[in-house]
Amino acid sequence: MNTISYVFVGNLYLNITNRCTMACPYCIKNKWNNNFNSNNLKLEKEPSAKEVIDSIGDPKKYKEIVFCGYGDALIKMEEVKKITKWIKENGGTVRINTAGLANAYHGKNILPELKGLVDVISISLNGANPEEHNRINNPMLKEKSFDEIIKFVTEAKKYISEVVVTAVEFPGFDTSKVQEIADNLGVRFRLRPYLDDEK
Repeated sequence: MNTISYVFVGNLYLNITNRCTMACPYCIKNKWNNNFNSNNLKLEKEPSAKEVIDSIGDPKKYKEIVFCGYGDALIKMEEVKKITKWIKENGGTVRINTAGLANAYHGKNILPELKGLVDVISISLNGANPEEHNRINNPMLKEKSFDEIIKFVTEAKKYISEVVVTAVEFPGFDTSKVQEIADNLGVRFRLRPYLDDEK
């Protein structure tokens, strides 16, 4: 059965698409056969905004409601806007975890559409330069993706109050260089653990 929403460490996570702009070999989607914390996150069909809203219950029960399944939610912008509007109207806090290529994917700047709807945007940056990022993540735009993500981070600061750059601490990857990029961009940096054993 599809898992649309699941609770983890006090947050509610929303799994609205399995589509992504990256094909990262280290992604637990591939390593763990779409499972996480006893939830099957492989979607047989993508849920509608109403189905997602119906799965949430009371948004105020959670520290944050996080768009983070086994895909990039910003691929489904119209659904994200409807869902986040409902969450905010009902007293919830919204975070979106993204690969940072939504503007490139949609061919326009989508960030103004998220103003007032998203409290925190967390942008994954696993690579300190275009070549390293392309090699590690297999992004849809290849080496152009790195510069697109940097532009996305810079633009996000205009519309979202808290912008965070994250990097996964996997073997052989120097995350300190990504932290330096985040510092230079004037955003917070968060180190994410490398998940190996299935949860």
